[in-house]
Amino acid sequence: MQLYNKLSAKERAQLIEEAGEDRLTLSFYQYAQIGNPQLFRDYLFIHWHPLEVLGRIYVAKEGINAQLSVPARNFGLFKAQIDSVSFLENVRLNIAV
Repeated sequence: MQLYNKLSAKERAQLIEEAGEDRLTLSFYQYAQIGNPQLFRDYLFIHWHPLEVLGRIYVAKEGINAQLSVPARNFGLFKAQIDSVSFLENVRLNIAV
């Protein structure tokens, strides 16, 4: 499985438009000690790719910062996956209006 995005911003925008479904735009950050940021990044990619999460997610040894969108129909699954990570459980999700 390819563990990286090869689409440009224009191509992602076109996919979203063609899908014709409601998406939620949200952001969050959480300071944490992440021992292996690359491993955690791959973990998120593997779990979020099937949920059609798009956006920018920065993972570093100091924590995570994310600005992303997810189809509204997948929000519950996304939230459950976030809460399954101990240091992200109940993290404040800033949902755009």
